Amino acid sequence: MATTRSPILILVGLVAAAFVPLAVMWAAVGGVEGVAYLLGFAVYFLVFHVALPGRVYFDARERGSNSVLAWTALAFFLPLVGAALYFLVGQSRLGEPTG
Repeated sequence: MATTRSPILILVGLVAAAFVPLAVMWAAVGGVEGVAYLLGFAVYFLVFHVALPGRVYFDARERGSNSVLAWTALAFFLPLVGAALYFLVGQSRLGEPTG
């Protein structure tokens, strides 16, 4: 029987596969104090370029938006502005009757 892995677990695995070797290399070359910058960037990227667009994606999909990927892309490339626009403008338009 085939099983489906959780997308969150896959994402965590991919991030770990990318950032752990990079952090080890950075510590070996630049010292331990440089790792804090790398970990800070990793947290920034996960929050503003993964979690925030993910929230927009799931919310827009749940509400039945026709432009789920457009809102998600906007929230990815302009994290705070895109998410704010979605939650201020996009959500209000989803509840309106069409035509």
